[in-house]
Amino acid sequence: MANLRSSSSPRKTTVKTAPSILFHACSTDTDMLYFSRFNASDPYLAFTIGNKKFGLAVPMEFSRMQNESAFDEVLLLSEIREGAVKQFNLPKGSMPDDCHVVRHLAKIYNIREFLVGSRFPAGLAFKLRDAGLKITAAENGELFPQRQCKTADEVKALRKGNRASAAGHHAVAKTLTEAKIRNGVLVHQGRVLTSERLRDIISMATHAEGAVALDTIAAFGDQACDCHNAGTGPIRANELIVVDIFPRRIAEGYWGDMTRTFLKGNASDAQRHLVRTVKRGHALGMKMVKPGVTGGKIHQAVEDFFAKEGYKTVKNSREPEGFFHAIGHGIGLDVHEGPSVRPNATQKLKKGMVITIEPGLYYRGLGGCRIEDVMHVTQDGGEKISSAPYKWEIA
Repeated sequence: MANLRSSSSPRKTTVKTAPSILFHACSTDTDMLYFSRFNASDPYLAFTIGNKKFGLAVPMEFSRMQNESAFDEVLLLSEIREGAVKQFNLPKGSMPDDCHVVRHLAKIYNIREFLVGSRFPAGLAFKLRDAGLKITAAENGELFPQRQCKTADEVKALRKGNRASAAGHHAVAKTLTEAKIRNGVLVHQGRVLTSERLRDIISMATHAEGAVALDTIAAFGDQACDCHNAGTGPIRANELIVVDIFPRRIAEGYWGDMTRTFLKGNASDAQRHLVRTVKRGHALGMKMVKPGVTGGKIHQAVEDFFAKEGYKTVKNSREPEGFFHAIGHGIGLDVHEGPSVRPNATQKLKKGMVITIEPGLYYRGLGGCRIEDVMHVTQDGGEKISSAPYKWEIA
């Protein structure tokens, strides 16, 4: 964390050639969280001058921002507002709006251009532009392309997120092992086991590891062929169950993301062959992860392997089948972020990037199978930073 210094009287600063980055956001904006390392539930203003970071705090947050954030200087919002009242000759006791505050900051720090990201409030941007300030949108909306390459601390946080995912999968395996089959459905602890109940069990397991899992997928049978179907109703025996657990760490904000496929009962030969093929495709994709390889090349290799094994893929249809989604995605403060790991992606992997590898095959009447792990791109290869059992058929 940088050394922090509060300022009750902002000082004029020499003009910089690069535009100043401007935020009006809370920590749900992951660029703001990356920039500030400060958890705030209400939007606030922050900006840069050169390499220095400035945050504006209300009195009740001033001390916390000083002690917990990555800002080099913390300004008291009420004092900045007082200056804005004087600059714009506003009635005494009135409350300057955010446009007044930013224009006042621009004057005292001699800022002529602000760079904003894709989530910056459009209304405020238009007002600032109409007031004569230059507002430039970051290319492709990316303020911090360096987010794609993780630091050692970020990789550590991602490991914690994946430990939470693993805890969820261990809970699923335990629950299915304990469950009984009655009239073709699963019964656990005297109650019918539904997708909803299984998600509750997963949620408790991930929370015990300091993470929150809100959108877990526990879909069985044909439900799993709709990849983002969370799953509903009583889980049936002898059907494939796709369980995708992606919890977010409460403390650091980084995610875990692991998928396993389970079945309670006895699998058919077709189900076993499907799972075996996805496992082999998963292993192929994991082995290919290294610097210099593109996500598109990894995806194509796995897609070609599936086709060679006789698994037809239909894309761009209302009912796609086979391997119709991307082989993976980058992961960090967002569960889906750069780099791109999808068909035709040309971006080369670099040391420090963290991606998922998650091939899947889906056919209505047979079900779906997806296996997913998280890979850290190292100097000369890839390091798996997720770990959970691959045992899928539970008698």
